[in-house]
Amino acid sequence: MAEQKLTIKQKKFADEYVKTGNATDAAIKAGYSEKYAHTNANKLLQNTTIKARIDAQMQKLEDDKIMKADEALKLITAIARGEETTTVETKDGFWLTVHPTITEKQRASEAILKRYPLSDMDKAQIKKAQAEAIKAQAEAQVAKAKAEQLHTVADKTREKMDKLSTEELRNLAKLAGEDDD
Repeated sequence: MAEQKLTIKQKKFADEYVKTGNATDAAIKAGYSEKYAHTNANKLLQNTTIKARIDAQMQKLEDDKIMKADEALKLITAIARGEETTTVETKDGFWLTVHPTITEKQRASEAILKRYPLSDMDKAQIKKAQAEAIKAQAEAQVAKAKAEQLHTVADKTREKMDKLSTEELRNLAKLAGEDDD
């Protein structure tokens, strides 16, 4: 492996260079003399073995910045459970802890469920629940239409009754079995 060919100073130089990005300072911190560091720091960077170590460490730093799947699932789970919070400042200068909303919890739960295969029983229960929801929605629409129809009939009946004379209303009441006496 290329890393075994590096001296202790070269390893320290590479590590310091990754931290600071300054070759001269990295050489001095690694133990090279200031005179050597000022004149040869760039040569150290051109050394393929040192460069390979620097590149590997830079790649590791970049990899550490990227969220892995298990970390993402832990975060989504914390949101779904309402454990993940954020702090916001109000207009009055107070700080409030804000918990996820129901919608955010639901979205997090859905994101988790997308990652897990469902059994045939789970799929059947979901389809049944969806069908029941569609049926309930259709029944609600039918009930609404019937209620609107009844209101329309009642309004028309009222309009016609308003046009009847007192004598016609008495005759109608007698037909319905109501006596006005």
